[in-house]
Amino acid sequence: MKKLLLSSALISSAFATQENYFEIGTISIKTNNNFSTLQKKNISSFDYSSNEDKTLPYFEFYYSKNLTHSHNLYLKSIAKDLNIGNKFSSNLGEFDMGLKLDLLNEEWENPFIINTNKEETKTKEFGAYLAYTLLSNKDYKSVLKYEISEKSYNKDSVQTQLKRDGIRNILALNNIFYSSLLQKPIAYINNISFENYKAKGKASAYNEINFELGLSSIINENFELTVLTNIAKKDFDDINPVFNKSINENIYGIKTILKYNEPFKYQNTYISLKMGLEKKDTNESFYDSKTSFAIVSLAYKF
Repeated sequence: MKKLLLSSALISSAFATQENYFEIGTISIKTNNNFSTLQKKNISSFDYSSNEDKTLPYFEFYYSKNLTHSHNLYLKSIAKDLNIGNKFSSNLGEFDMGLKLDLLNEEWENPFIINTNKEETKTKEFGAYLAYTLLSNKDYKSVLKYEISEKSYNKDSVQTQLKRDGIRNILALNNIFYSSLLQKPIAYINNISFENYKAKGKASAYNEINFELGLSSIINENFELTVLTNIAKKDFDDINPVFNKSINENIYGIKTILKYNEPFKYQNTYISLKMGLEKKDTNESFYDSKTSFAIVSLAYKF
């Protein structure tokens, strides 16, 4: 769920320059996922999974400070994920590097127990990232990004082969092609990423490759629309001792953002509607899931 929210929130307008802003609103989540702490604490079998709904407050922000004409520092928080970084331009191109931190996430201490109340546990993740703009002009932009982080669980009572503390490596290439359609500017988005998670327990370690295709368009002077679809393949490294098989996942998703700029002619504001749907089909029904969400928020740019 965390990854789905973060991926959606990161789909900013392909046409706008980054501005300082804060955004507040509500998020409505509907999920059918045995690994989500929004699910019931007590399940009677591994086949059990229910649809659960929850509405929560939502907040994100971005603040940057220019040190020189080619160098700035920034602080960014999206879906509880905090980034502290700096961007600078040189003769070699544009660089973006920094630290990322997540201390506010929760998961089940052991998601595989049945007929007993599950307990929640805190997780934390700390890491760093480096991005480099390979090409950038009025028709095309390409960014190569590498992230590394360490994730740990306050309590992890699963079997040794399923221990989830580990190191995450992500390599991504994000591309935007600029054009026009029906005399409207449009950007075509094409992203690919590879994630390797080296967990202590080999049955929780995995490789995931993800492809994204989408577009972003300025509908008129007030409205912008972005749509992004993705398909991913996730393979775990070893046999899960609970189900006596290696788990393989096929993941499908769609995310959209509709932005209404300067509603009622209030300058430096916008209303945002973010929606997303993700479905996981696996070779073990306990891992199957379907999650959807909608975020309605009001933002102020400064």
